[in-house]
Amino acid sequence: MPFPLDPVSPLKRIEGWLVRNHPDRLPLFRHGTDDRTLQRVEAKLGKSLPQEVRFLYAAHDGQPEGAPALYLNQRWLPLDVAAVAWEDLCLQHGAKGAPAGSPASSCDAAKRTFWSAEWLPIFGSPPGDHYCLDLGRQRTQGYGQILWFLYDHPERAVVAPGIAQLLTRVADGLEVGRWHLDDGYDGFSD
Repeated sequence: MPFPLDPVSPLKRIEGWLVRNHPDRLPLFRHGTDDRTLQRVEAKLGKSLPQEVRFLYAAHDGQPEGAPALYLNQRWLPLDVAAVAWEDLCLQHGAKGAPAGSPASSCDAAKRTFWSAEWLPIFGSPPGDHYCLDLGRQRTQGYGQILWFLYDHPERAVVAPGIAQLLTRVADGLEVGRWHLDDGYDGFSD
């Protein structure tokens, strides 16, 4: 495999847990996207997605409407929806990069930036919060990390070094009982 962690395996574990515990809440994931959609979104972004993210979206293209939110109160967005959310955020907040004077490889730069066109929102909630894939640091520290974008808060916390680690956190948590399906939270939570 061209990436260190398989992002699809945790999805299989999460779906298996749901089948055993809440089969009435299926389907949890959509069928995979095609190469044309991946290429179209990459052209729109002006850059390639990390291989693990391409592999993930080829296996499952986000979540269908009505599925339990995969990560806290946020649903995993289909790739076309993620691209539309990215465009909307760029129009709303400007297509800005890291703050002036900050090195491109600094994770601290992401924490001080309100919005960057280098971030692809791959999870979303109705109020406008997103977990974003950081595409701004290819082959350096922070590339592929998952950032928490809160529309009404300026801090940008790094919640996982990559999508596979974020999904593994949910799968591991479900299997040991730290995570559960919380209907009041509209999805999986810890």
